[in-house]
Amino acid sequence: MIKDRSRNVEQLQQEKHQIEVLLEKQQKRMRSIFSADLEKQFWQDREDRQTNLLLRAFLPASIIYFIFEIISLPINYFTTELAYRTHDVLLTMVSYSTGWFALLFMYFMAKKPKRSENYSTIIATIICLSLALVQIVLFSTQSLAMTWRGSLLIVLAQIFAFLCTAIKPLKIFMATLVAAIICCIVLSFSKKVIPHWVLFNVMILGNLVGLALATLSVSIERIRFLQSIIINLDKQITETLNQHLFELSQQDTLTLLGNRRGFEQHLKQKMEDVKKTKQNLAVLFIDVDYFKLYNDNYGHLNGDLALIQVAQIISRHIAENDLAIRYGGEEFVILLEDTNEIDAKLIAAIIIQDMFDRKIPHDFSKISNYLSVSIGLTIYGGEQDFDADDILKAADFALYQAKRNGRNQSAFVAMNHQAIFNS
Repeated sequence: MIKDRSRNVEQLQQEKHQIEVLLEKQQKRMRSIFSADLEKQFWQDREDRQTNLLLRAFLPASIIYFIFEIISLPINYFTTELAYRTHDVLLTMVSYSTGWFALLFMYFMAKKPKRSENYSTIIATIICLSLALVQIVLFSTQSLAMTWRGSLLIVLAQIFAFLCTAIKPLKIFMATLVAAIICCIVLSFSKKVIPHWVLFNVMILGNLVGLALATLSVSIERIRFLQSIIINLDKQITETLNQHLFELSQQDTLTLLGNRRGFEQHLKQKMEDVKKTKQNLAVLFIDVDYFKLYNDNYGHLNGDLALIQVAQIISRHIAENDLAIRYGGEEFVILLEDTNEIDAKLIAAIIIQDMFDRKIPHDFSKISNYLSVSIGLTIYGGEQDFDADDILKAADFALYQAKRNGRNQSAFVAMNHQAIFNS
C-alpha cells in the first residue's frame, strides 16, 4: 500500500511537471498547444464555468436588462421623429423581446442537469437567429438616430455572444456572420437604405472586435486552466503525502504490520460493526515462545529477522479485510472479521504449524529446538457488556492458558469466562 502510494506521488509529480512545462510554453502563445484530450477537457471546463455563471447572474442580469428597457424606451420614444415614432418604438420592443427569448433559452439550457452533446451547436443557432432578427428589426427603423442606437445594441449583443456563451470563438463568429448575411438578404428586399459605414461597423467591425476579445479571453483562460490543474495536483500530492505519513505513523517499522497507535480506535470501530452486522469478530493474541532467551543468545539482529518472519507468516494467513499488528516486543494481535470459533482455531493452528515448519533454530527454548509461538483467542459476538479492554483481556487470558498448557499451541476462552475478570 505504501509503495503504491509512493508510486502515485511520483506519477502526480511527473504530471505536474509536464503541465508546468506546457504552461510556460502556452504563456508565450495565443494559439492552443494542448493535446486532444486536454483540449476537450478545457472546453468542457469552460462550458461548465460559463453556464454556472449564467445561472448565478441570470437574475441580476435580467433586472439590469429590464431597467435598461424602462430607461431606453421613453428616450427612444421622445427622441424619434414624430412621423416614425410609433413604428420605430414597436420595432425596438420586438428587438428587446428577442433578447429576452435568447436569454431565457440559454438560461433553461444551462439549467438542465445533463446538457446535450449538441449544446454548443444549439446555442450558436439560437444566437444566429436572434441576432439576425434583431439586426433586421433595428435596421428597419425609419429614424437614422434610432438606427444608430440600434447598431450599438447589436454590437453589444455580438460581444455578449462571444464572451458569455462558452462557445468556441470561431463557431460564434460563423454564427454572427451568417446572421449578418441573413440580415443583408432580407434588407435587400426592402426599400430601406442603410449607410455602408453602419453596416460595416456592425456586421464586420463588431464581429471582428468580438472575435479578437474572445480569442484573447480564451488564451487567458487556457493559462488559468493549466494553473488550476497544477493547484489541484499540488492538493492531491499534499493529501497523498499526508496519508502516507499517517500510514507510516500507524505502521511498525520492523515488521511493516500495524502498530498500537490507533489500534484501540480501530478495535472499537470493529466492535460497533459487529453490533450492527451481528457477525463475529475473532481476536488472536500471539506471543513468540521464549523470545527473550532467543534475543539474548542469538543477538538482536537475528531476533529482528525472526520477528519479520513471524509477521510474514501472519500476513500470509489472514484476509485483506483483517488486521494484524505488532502489539509490542514479541507480541502480535490479529482481528479476523466474520470468523467463528472453529475457523479462528483453524487459522491459529495453521500459523503455529507454519512457524514450526520454518525450523528457525532455538537451542535455548525449553519446549523445542525451533522457534515457536503460542496463541490465545476469543470471539466477540456483539455483546453490550464488553468493551475493547475486555476483549484484549480475554485474548490475553487465553494466551496465558496456552502458555500454561505447554506453549507452541493455541487456547480459546469465551468472553463470558468468569476467570478472566477474576484474575
